[in-house]
Parts: sequence; structure tokens; C-alpha cells
Amino acid sequence: MFQKIKMKFYSNIKLPQKSIFGFKILSSLQSSLSCYLLLLIGRLLNPYFGIEDLQIITGSLFNIILNTSIVILIFNIILKRKQIKIFYFYLLNSFLFLYLPIAFYLIFRYLMFLIFKLF
Repeated sequence: MFQKIKMKFYSNIKLPQKSIFGFKILSSLQSSLSCYLLLLIGRLLNPYFGIEDLQIITGSLFNIILNTSIVILIFNIILKRKQIKIFYFYLLNSFLFLYLPIAFYLIFRYLMFLIFKLF
């Protein structure tokens, strides 16, 4: 009487293999390592931004660009997930998946700070 409907996700979308600048797109492992490197650089450099207005604005712009880059790399990790085994994929990227909402929050927070500071 009732039929089960199977829903399948067809991922036959042909993604480009080169960026708009002509460089090869990073693999899943390279994107993961780049994310961790950017997180380390961000955590090491953030305490060195000063307390004057121009330094605070510069630090906010740095954090917006840093977290936007991390979000883009995490999306690339998800798109290229079939390049490494599933166990290693989750083992390597579980912290990055937990950091994704934090990155969105930081982008939003620093954007709001810049808007209120500049206007």
C-alpha cells in the first residue's frame, strides 16, 4: 500500500580542479594541515595586536580573514573527503568540525565590532 521512497544524493557535480588563479586545489590532507597551521598562527599572533584604535581595527581584519580562510578550507576538506580513509578523515578533522561554528561566530563578532567601531 505505501511505498518506501529512497532518497539518494547524487554528487555528479563536476568541480574545477584549479582555482581562479590557476593553482591546483588542495587535497583533504593538505587542507587539514593548512587549517591547523592557520589556527596555530592565529593563536600565536593575536596577543600581539595593540590597544590603539588602528591596531584593534587591523587585528579585527586579520581575524576576519583568518577565520574566513579556515571556513573555506574546512569546506574544501568536506568536498575532498573521499581522498583519505573514513577513520583517518574523522580522526584528523574532528577538531576542525567542532571549530567551524566558533569560526562563524568569530567572523560575525569581529564584523560587528568593525561596524560599530567605524561608524
